[in-house]
Amino acid sequence: MSLGKRLWSTVAGPSGERVSLFRQFAANSAIYSVTNVVQKGAAFLLLPLYTLYLDPHAYGILAVVTSINGLLSTMFTLGLTGAITRFYFEYTDDSKLLAEFWGTVLVSVLIISTLFTAILLIVGDLVLRPLIGEIPFWPYVALGVLTTFFQPFFAAFLAVLQTRNQAARYSLISLGHFAVTTALTVAFVVLLGWGVIGALVAILIAAFVFFLVSFVALRHDFRFCLKWHHLRHALSYSLPQVPYSLAGHVTAVTDKLVLNARLGASSAGVYAVGAMIAIIVEIAAHSINRAYVPLSMAALKERSAHNLMQLRALGALIVVGFCLLGVIVAAFSRELIFVLATPAFADASIVIPILAFGGVLTAIYYLLVNILFYERAAIKFMPLGTLTGAVAGVVLALLLVPVFGPVGAAAATLIAQVLALLLIAVIGRRYDPVHWPYARYSIAFVLGLLCALWLGGLDLDSTASTWIVKVVCIASLACLLSVLFWGQPLILGRAAVRIAKRRPAEAVALFVQ
Repeated sequence: MSLGKRLWSTVAGPSGERVSLFRQFAANSAIYSVTNVVQKGAAFLLLPLYTLYLDPHAYGILAVVTSINGLLSTMFTLGLTGAITRFYFEYTDDSKLLAEFWGTVLVSVLIISTLFTAILLIVGDLVLRPLIGEIPFWPYVALGVLTTFFQPFFAAFLAVLQTRNQAARYSLISLGHFAVTTALTVAFVVLLGWGVIGALVAILIAAFVFFLVSFVALRHDFRFCLKWHHLRHALSYSLPQVPYSLAGHVTAVTDKLVLNARLGASSAGVYAVGAMIAIIVEIAAHSINRAYVPLSMAALKERSAHNLMQLRALGALIVVGFCLLGVIVAAFSRELIFVLATPAFADASIVIPILAFGGVLTAIYYLLVNILFYERAAIKFMPLGTLTGAVAGVVLALLLVPVFGPVGAAAATLIAQVLALLLIAVIGRRYDPVHWPYARYSIAFVLGLLCALWLGGLDLDSTASTWIVKVVCIASLACLLSVLFWGQPLILGRAAVRIAKRRPAEAVALFVQ
């Protein structure tokens, strides 16, 4: 049997079954990719509706409120939902102990969320004023705070499904959440004409509905209890990640918040549309990561040289694939704006190439940071990179936005992500059993970013010639990256042909020989 076929069909999994990391990765990635576009990309898929019925100022309010929700989500859970995934592998053989652990985590999350929600509804106008600028706390931000209260339980439910590799069920629940959100948004924004209030109310009601759905679905998997020894273990894992997670959210939302504070909600709204289109790359990164994490955890636990080799091969494919995806999104940024938004948001195209490669950095970051999630001794180092990136992002945004406007905000975000990734890479090398090719990753990213910046601003005499040049440049980059990683310029095309002919084992063999 060929090496590719062995990798595709007969590698031992964590529970003894003969399952390939590549096959599991491919199958689950397909499900998660479609699902995550819906789950994480609900706002993206609703973008044509939002930009048709909301002007830049109203859309800016929506963007600021949802950005603040991301910051609050970490505070509302203290990162405890992350312990659900990590300790599943510790307690999977003892269902009673697992039920007690999950019950303790979920009860703790409910208590913490209730406390923070009550505090913010009372003094939130004062506490959040530096972030929301001229946007009224009531009703806009208050609706966002209430939404954040209901979201952690749903996030925990999805984490359980992902950890158990129940990708189909995960997909069904996520699609249901999107359908409810979409129906309510159309009803409130389009039919009733409630504007941005309608969009926020729709998100709140959907969060409440799926809070109930999650509670019912998990009722047999956890036991209501609050055991200190379980909480201590969960907090010892989660608390070091709170600065890390909070810093990540700060890096993600600083650009919009600073634009809102310095240039107003309209500028933040136009920028947010560009960010929403660029998020295509980040959504794909989240999707791939959801399939990658359980496979990576199992391989890191087993430490089989065979499986570690597969992780390295997957890493190369992921980096090359995301660099090409980032360039494609950047190259056709103007066309995407034309299709998805109204002319009032046309200026958003200038930030898409920069922000798209922020998504590429996210994909690479997930590869490198996963070892730190697995190694308990490494957890304490995780905040260093993200805190540095967050601080740099805030400082750079404050310096660059007044001078360069939206482009300055995008550049500040990208630079902050680069700094965070570099520090995580330096820290991770100490624990890295895979031996990632860091130099090649760096070269691929720089080549892709330069190509994206050039193609994003390309405007020749005719549309046809512009498209031809873009396609040729993207194909040339694909060949160049193929030589960089595998020494064969046409390897991606050959792999695509084999997959089209339903010979995935032969396609895999091309990248692991």
